[in-house]
Amino acid sequence: MSFTYQSVVDLARIPLNDADQARYPDSTLLLFLNHGLLQILKHRPDLFIGQLANPVEGQSGLGDAFPLPAPYIQTVADYVTARAEMTDDEHANSGRAGLFMQLFAAEAQP
Repeated sequence: MSFTYQSVVDLARIPLNDADQARYPDSTLLLFLNHGLLQILKHRPDLFIGQLANPVEGQSGLGDAFPLPAPYIQTVADYVTARAEMTDDEHANSGRAGLFMQLFAAEAQP
């Protein structure tokens, strides 16, 4: 099964309680997704060897194929969730956003 960037955005929407896309537009979550890939590239450049598409080359679209192995879909979705929650009230969600960022950091490390 081939996963797309939309798969990651949809997965991130679940803990955000935003299935109707009322709180976060796809463009915002896609931006966070691309930033997450850059963070992984910083720690694990080996994951991108042999890829025709590289996150450094620019933004990807929602319909594009996800460039990493399937286990990284949840990792990047956690990053997207954390970044989205950080844009909300910083005090109300700081614990939750921090938790998702910790999940991402634990998975992104070699």
